[in-house]
Amino acid sequence: MEFLLDSNFGLPVHERPLHDVLATAGITTSATNDLDALDRSVERHEPDVVYLPISDFHRLLARGDTHYRGFVIVTSKLTGRTNLPSVLVVRADDPARGIEELRGSSLGYINTSCSSSYFCPAILLSQRGENLADFFDLRPTAPWQGQIDAVTSGTVRATMVLEDVWRTTPANADLTKVIGRYDRAAGGVVVVRDGLDDDVAATLLDALLTWRPAPEALYGPFTPYRDQDLAPFFRDMARLPAGF
Repeated sequence: MEFLLDSNFGLPVHERPLHDVLATAGITTSATNDLDALDRSVERHEPDVVYLPISDFHRLLARGDTHYRGFVIVTSKLTGRTNLPSVLVVRADDPARGIEELRGSSLGYINTSCSSSYFCPAILLSQRGENLADFFDLRPTAPWQGQIDAVTSGTVRATMVLEDVWRTTPANADLTKVIGRYDRAAGGVVVVRDGLDDDVAATLLDALLTWRPAPEALYGPFTPYRDQDLAPFFRDMARLPAGF
């Protein structure tokens, strides 16, 4: 059995105790930051277990592909909830007071699977009848604090980033300001294929729920996946224009 992971999330599957539990269950692991390759593998139903961005899971479901089901999902390390608010930030000395004042400006984002930096601004603009690609000059940046650093250095004018990330570094509140937010987003999700052996699933579930991330980790612990927790975010993503 194969467990395929988005390496950007930093789940330490090669460290104890996760490594020992997975090995005992006969689960091999592979990690990649090539999300196109990950998506192709998932579309071919190759891995048995996948840790992937929530947006990529939504894309599968939107196509009617139910080979995988939600298993566990990350939580906020500050609130413990599955909701991961994203904040729109600019430099503290920027005159903008809202997203509507940023037309034509550069927006830093991580990749087109990122719920916080890509889907959240797309949703905010869609609610105003605007399209992300037409409204912003999209520019890839280093992730998380790297996005904020790109704003403070003037590399990009704005970015949307996890509020947890923005709050983790106190200086961010002095150097930048929040001019918008989206509160319904979620983060990484572990999915399992339909028909996965019940004993293997139970062992994996226990291992993931008891694992505790390091204090500097991006996310808090996993919690069981529940459709109702994701329904508001999925509804907003479903309203986006074709191509998302």
